Amino acid sequence: MSKTSIMTLRLPTDVRRGVERLAAQLGYKPAHLSARLVEEGLRRRHFPQIDLRDTAAGRVAYIKGTRLAVHWIVERVRRGMSAAKTATEFNLSPPQVNAALAYAQAFADEIRLDIEETEANRRWLELQEGAWSEGHLSTTEGKRTPKKGK
Repeated sequence: MSKTSIMTLRLPTDVRRGVERLAAQLGYKPAHLSARLVEEGLRRRHFPQIDLRDTAAGRVAYIKGTRLAVHWIVERVRRGMSAAKTATEFNLSPPQVNAALAYAQAFADEIRLDIEETEANRRWLELQEGAWSEGHLSTTEGKRTPKKGK
């Protein structure tokens, strides 16, 4: 867990109300949400080609203007695909791939967790598909097809 420190901010009244409303909607304390928004603002400033989006798995880093999560790009490169080949494969520019890799290096724990979440989902889907296939086969095998002429 990272260390924290206290910082007092003066916010315009309407901004404070907005933070409080959003915190209530998301189930956070306003101070926690404010810290997250400041951190994300700094990330966006340092990594302008990366976008943070809400997903079912939480906040996930994507390459801005695409549907490609940073961890997908990282997985390809870790499996031996070059950055240039990855750029071609996903119709990205080399600077976009490099931005994703730089973000992944800066936030390695976050990307590792995203990859683990994706793998867990993949395994769950495989189990579900396997169960469906077994169940589907056993119900179809039990049915007899009538013979012709009888």
